[in-house]
Amino acid sequence: MVERAKTTAHFRLIIVKGKAYLEKYKKSIQTRDAFTIWGILQLLRRYPGKIPDLELMFDCDDRPVIQSSDYRGPNKTGPPPLFRYCGDNWTEDIVFPDWSFWGWAEININPWDKLLIDLKEGNNRSRWIDREPYAYWKGNPFVAETRKDLLTCNVSDQQDWNARLFIQDWILESQQEFKQSNVANQCTHRYKIYIEGYAWSVSEKYILACDSVTLLVKPHYYDFFTRSLKPVEHYWPIREDDKCKSIKFAVDWGNKHKQKAQAIGKAASDFIQEGLKMDYVYDYMFHLLNEYGKLLRFTPQVPGGAAELCSEIMACSADGFEREFMMESLVKGPSTTSPCTMPPPYKPLVLAAFYRKQLNAARQVEKWENGYWESLNKKQ
Repeated sequence: MVERAKTTAHFRLIIVKGKAYLEKYKKSIQTRDAFTIWGILQLLRRYPGKIPDLELMFDCDDRPVIQSSDYRGPNKTGPPPLFRYCGDNWTEDIVFPDWSFWGWAEININPWDKLLIDLKEGNNRSRWIDREPYAYWKGNPFVAETRKDLLTCNVSDQQDWNARLFIQDWILESQQEFKQSNVANQCTHRYKIYIEGYAWSVSEKYILACDSVTLLVKPHYYDFFTRSLKPVEHYWPIREDDKCKSIKFAVDWGNKHKQKAQAIGKAASDFIQEGLKMDYVYDYMFHLLNEYGKLLRFTPQVPGGAAELCSEIMACSADGFEREFMMESLVKGPSTTSPCTMPPPYKPLVLAAFYRKQLNAARQVEKWENGYWESLNKKQ
């Protein structure tokens, strides 16, 4: 099963007796592979001797590829276990924290520990009530049709949908050393839009951490933490097929119900600052790899061509932001506390109730929205 996951994998990682080994198949986009491997090495430093022997295949591309439908029915083989950064309801890929938790060197985004502090300081620079009373988005619209569609909601001489949208020019940004891309300096509006790109977007955690109300355009993908988020508690749901009207209503509602809107923004920030701190990211990785290791029905072996990995050598051979972020996110020594205790799996009825509650909350927003536009149309 593991071998069958090699088809799209960028690398195979082997852990034997607490040491990590790498068999590389192809280069990933930017330094995604390097920082993902780096993250696993830091986990081994944090919890030495506590990660079982294992072999895994990792695909650093955006979209999940292991289709559930290919492995259903009699005489079907089990799905190959392939690790990646996001999943959806139709695939079986194993979801793992993305590379940017240890820094995104190409666009000068700090490792998560430092960035959380910067985001908190950014939030303190402007109170929610003093921020621009509009919905803000800045990004690359050319990676997906849904983002191009979002641009039609931008303010114009004819129409104001309460959205202030900006195209991110990465070439210009790189020339200016990404000074305009500092995510901690982008908490200046009461509302921030999250919209997926080619798949899920790394930007989601940065947007949620802003104290602003996250206007979340209906997503198709999830990463390892987003399924815990609740509509109207942590974010405001936006329709995918009628974005402009949906955004206009959300902003009007929030500006009318300021305390409730502010509470939604604060709940999301608290979720990110407390629930997604780096300690818990490592603990998620710890439990995921331990549970995965229990499923192996063979003894992991180090392949002949695999190279042993070492944090010090990896950091020393890097340069620029890559080296700086590796040194910054280096785990200095073993954790003095044990990993958190993983709660038991959801019982089916409890999980069904959780999803039903989420669905009902999103439907309630749609009802409010429909009522809002109906009453406006009557006035006209």
